[in-house]
Amino acid sequence: MPKSLSMETFIQKIREAYPLSDEAIQLLIDHTERVVLPRRTMIMREGTVAKYTYFVISGFARGFIFREGRDITIWFASEGMSLVSMNGYMFATAGYENVELMEDCDLLKISNETLNRLFDSNTELANWGRRMSDGVILKLERLFMERYYRSANERYNLLLEREPEIFRKVPLKHIASFLGISQVSLSRIRAGVQ
Repeated sequence: MPKSLSMETFIQKIREAYPLSDEAIQLLIDHTERVVLPRRTMIMREGTVAKYTYFVISGFARGFIFREGRDITIWFASEGMSLVSMNGYMFATAGYENVELMEDCDLLKISNETLNRLFDSNTELANWGRRMSDGVILKLERLFMERYYRSANERYNLLLEREPEIFRKVPLKHIASFLGISQVSLSRIRAGVQ
């Protein structure tokens, strides 16, 4: 069966993290289930144990938490990225995050148990998983540093430069939340009013 264009793009994206062989990619795909889920689907909820990890073939998602009556976006994910609750994956315990699909998504779904077995039995996949984790850690470190040392205007401009698709796919209230500012402040920044 020929691969779809989105699957080819997905494979290209995951190879950016680590140069997996065709055999390793096929091994991963053979142990996943391909699912297409509609926009607004919640695939993980805080306070529950997530038993699956998802890889985004196409689409866009966000992770968020509820605190003090507010919905706070903590990350976004697009093609080639994983949707995972680290608590569920590493410790089989309840996670703190919710994961919502921001548009219809084509995903690969794999149980955390199976993913761990693949990492234990295949060095290439284990190295790829490590590189994916390294990328997430670097992104979180950058986010942390920027939140403390950059102005809201600078954070907005960096996000616009690095990930412009967010502004086409995500409501402004979620972007404002991610940037740690109010929607009114985001509107002022976008309008050039300081």
